[in-house]
Amino acid sequence: MKTKSKDGVCKPTCCLIIGALAALAMVAGVVGCGNGGSSAAIPSEARIAGFGGVLSPGDEVKVTFRGAPELDTRQKIPANGRLSLPTVGDVQAAGQTIGGLQSSLMARYQPHLQDPNVQVSLENAAAGVYVSGEVLRPGRIPLDRPMTVLEAVMESGGFTRMANPKQVVLVRNQNGKSMRYLLNMNDTLTSAQSSPFYVRPYDVIYVKQSVW
Repeated sequence: MKTKSKDGVCKPTCCLIIGALAALAMVAGVVGCGNGGSSAAIPSEARIAGFGGVLSPGDEVKVTFRGAPELDTRQKIPANGRLSLPTVGDVQAAGQTIGGLQSSLMARYQPHLQDPNVQVSLENAAAGVYVSGEVLRPGRIPLDRPMTVLEAVMESGGFTRMANPKQVVLVRNQNGKSMRYLLNMNDTLTSAQSSPFYVRPYDVIYVKQSVW
């Protein structure tokens, strides 16, 4: 069931999640037969760690005040991207890095606290990737740091004994299209040097089964 706003338009985060699940269903449907369709060439930007820790709606953050622990709070960033904090009111959080938000809060609290030292930490990330197929713990992996496809697989418990590391499919919704990339993780595991493939929010990873 799609979650819609009052005007009937699907919320962006919800739509991305639904798209990721649809992509997972699509991958599961086509990988059963050999290599299952064509795959796109690996884009150069896949080798770059693009996730820079920028906060977004849905992220849950903890704000800790060293000199005033009674002000400590833990909040989920709402759709408007603003945290509601004691004394200073609403503060823009979405679009900022954790370090940037921390510096902003220290400046805001400087006139109000004897010790304005503030620490911000990301407790739960809204963005994630979905891993399925021949892994030990298939499911959603929170994307709270730059992460490669291999790291996402390891976060899912690693490959099963039936897995084929040479046949790992990644599906990414890009510019309104589902792009499918076929990756050989065996090269990453066995080569002295290999180029990483970094995941992006709502990527879908499917590990194929070995054909004996």
